Amino acid sequence: MAAKKRKGYAAPRTVTVGLRAQAWWVLRKNKSITLAELRLTICKGTELTPEVNLRRWLNALLAVGLLTRKLEDDGKPASNGSYRYTLVKDIGPKAPVVRMKDRVVFNPNNGETLAMKTEDELIGTTETNRG
Repeated sequence: MAAKKRKGYAAPRTVTVGLRAQAWWVLRKNKSITLAELRLTICKGTELTPEVNLRRWLNALLAVGLLTRKLEDDGKPASNGSYRYTLVKDIGPKAPVVRMKDRVVFNPNNGETLAMKTEDELIGTTETNRG
């Protein structure tokens, strides 16, 4: 049985679903954020591996040039620090979709696909701020 179509205006979504979509909204608003700050802002505690999921997504966005990252000292004596990711190219309201199998990031705002750089091409793109 087919679902009935509603008459009238279909309102835009007011709630963003999906971890990466929520992360994109926070990143666009704040322009610069660490993984820990992002996790604290959007995670509800029901996600299985939010840190791994978000780190892979952020690194893919870094590989296509949407983000930069800088290593910062987090003040913990046994820590190597944490990365601060900064948005350098805002592609629109819809979150970029990572397609790891094809090594591309799809931009749903305009239909464009961005190729990821290789590890060799990314060497030297991370700044260090230890002091």
